[in-house]
Amino acid sequence: MNAAEKAAEAMTYLQKYAPDSYAKYLEFTKKLGETGSLAPVTLELILVACAVMSQCDMCITIHVENAAAQGASREDILQAALMAVAMGGSPKLMYMKYVFEALEDLFD
Repeated sequence: MNAAEKAAEAMTYLQKYAPDSYAKYLEFTKKLGETGSLAPVTLELILVACAVMSQCDMCITIHVENAAAQGASREDILQAALMAVAMGGSPKLMYMKYVFEALEDLFD
């Protein structure tokens, strides 16, 4: 099972066992994406950096894929991920493995 499938499984579980809380979470995150003047590609690049900072391999895969779908290049995605490494140091560097894996699936 790949990272996106694992994330989908977790979300299905939340939808089944915590539907109200999960719905409110989705509403909240959707609203954040709709407000302000940042372009969708910029928001996804921010989320790539946040995913690396959070050390969440599933999140990294999802947001690298989303950023690419919004038109981000390999270089854009790497720059965003490396900004997290610059802020978080060596522990964040170890999570670049997941960025590279997702990029290889998308760009190679």
